[in-house]
Amino acid sequence: MTTGTRVFTRGDALRWGVVLLVLALDGAWLAASERSVTAASLGGSCLGVAMLAAIATALSLIASHPRITATSRGLHYRRLALVAHCGALLVAFTNVMSVMSYLLVTLAPPLVDGRLAALDRMLGFDWPQVYAWVRAHPGIGLILKLAYMSGLAQLVLIPMLTGLLGQATYLREFIANLMLSCVLLLLIAAPWPAAGAYVSYGLASPGELATVAHFGQLRDGTMHVFDLGDMQGLVSLPSYHTALALIFVRSMRWTRVGFVVACVLNGLMILSTPTEGGHYLVDVVAGVGLWALTAGMLHAFAGRRMPALAGRAAPTQLA
Repeated sequence: MTTGTRVFTRGDALRWGVVLLVLALDGAWLAASERSVTAASLGGSCLGVAMLAAIATALSLIASHPRITATSRGLHYRRLALVAHCGALLVAFTNVMSVMSYLLVTLAPPLVDGRLAALDRMLGFDWPQVYAWVRAHPGIGLILKLAYMSGLAQLVLIPMLTGLLGQATYLREFIANLMLSCVLLLLIAAPWPAAGAYVSYGLASPGELATVAHFGQLRDGTMHVFDLGDMQGLVSLPSYHTALALIFVRSMRWTRVGFVVACVLNGLMILSTPTEGGHYLVDVVAGVGLWALTAGMLHAFAGRRMPALAGRAAPTQLA
């Protein structure tokens, strides 16, 4: 079995270690602040992770059977196991990081909305005018809304498609990009929180304001119970939708058609971020920077790791 089709690697152990570390921090912070996660949503999340992990383990064991491992069925089982394993990792990671993002908002440092709006003006971007223009053109608004909402669907479909079609290297790259970018996102956003353009300009509809309602409740201390099934994206700077769009595009470069589709869809998603996500333009620029920083760090890490692997392989080749 080659590394590309291996279900569990040492890198996966590191990723699960990150999940467990954040989980421990979440638990300690929740207890110290007398906050909690609803039992129903926590139980549902744990059950989902456990089921996916069990499926991955079972399929991996089946694939490793001597009568199956060298056959095409063994390859299919390994691919399914890898997808299930990555699914378990994604569900666990997104949940623990969602809780951490909420807890970081409760720190309530001064808002930076004024500075972000001023930077937008320096860039020549008039958010209220752009928002009004999009709302005056319902067809364009619908396209941008659907593009913005596609982020969640892509987060599920891209790793499934990549894994099932045997692109294990790209799948693991996708997971690494997603996890590192999310950690960096919270480290950047925590000291520079912003309520967002929806709240700052007061032009959004009640439905749009409802998508960021938890932000104020967390900052003023009135929200003490978190529902994992009803978590909101509360980070304004940098725009994670922008970073994700670029990660999605990069993860599909193994297929020409998929890459072109990803470029068009995620280009629209980036364009939709200011009006459909309530972001300042500078948030989008920072989202591009977040993606570049993540890609650069992972590239540097891979560059340092390859010589070490080559050094360990050399004695084997000589033998």
